[in-house]
Amino acid sequence: MTWHVSPELVASYRDSASSDAASHSLELHLVECEPCRRIAAGAVESDRRDRIWAGISETVDMPKARWLEEALRRFGVNAHIARLIAMTPSVQPSWLLAVATILALAAVAASSLGPIPFLVVAPLVPVVGVAIAFGHPIDPVHEIGVASPTGGFRLVLIRASAVLMASIAISVLPGLFLREFRWMVVWLLPALVCTLLVLVISTFTHLSTAAVVVSLLWVAGVTATELAASTPVASFVGPAQLIFAGAVLGLLALLLWRRTSFERIAGR
Repeated sequence: MTWHVSPELVASYRDSASSDAASHSLELHLVECEPCRRIAAGAVESDRRDRIWAGISETVDMPKARWLEEALRRFGVNAHIARLIAMTPSVQPSWLLAVATILALAAVAASSLGPIPFLVVAPLVPVVGVAIAFGHPIDPVHEIGVASPTGGFRLVLIRASAVLMASIAISVLPGLFLREFRWMVVWLLPALVCTLLVLVISTFTHLSTAAVVVSLLWVAGVTATELAASTPVASFVGPAQLIFAGAVLGLLALLLWRRTSFERIAGR
């Protein structure tokens, strides 16, 4: 151990005035250093510390998250991963119900207007879900996720994958309103592309900004393609699927290249 925390650094961290790099360094140091943990604990008033811990315990142990966590553990998911997924805001029942309602309305519209309304809306569901999954004000275990060894790139991938899978699962029932089965599946690759693109852009700017940019690009791209194409639904069939598949591979490579940037994202 070559250094120890100073009272000034602890005070800055306590007041949320330290930089991301300094905060992460201090957190990693406290895991290994008992004397510095005592210094850090003494810098926070006991009443405030008790309130924070009580709030964390109540949120983590709330009954409504147990069913999903238990289900994930039954399928072999590690306990700490199951807890992070179960507490993700955009896989909660209220969010999934809202998503199902929106998709159902889009599917009903598609029954008379063609599949485009559903195909445009469905890929944007995980985009919004990923942005919400890392929203500091609404994430009940934000600090726990950031401080845990699962933080950073791994946390982003775990929660983004959970949101994507939940979005796909919840789309099955609304998709039954569509006349052809293929319209239930041709949006899956576009959804993966949009989700990966949000994560890549978020390494340069805030996740919410990335989600807005991707949503606008998606709607504009589909609109322009459909207006220019000689056949309907050209944005989703034939060569379009090959383009989406290639985009998935390229975006995955970019994610791996930018993986260190996710320490900043998870800490927001």
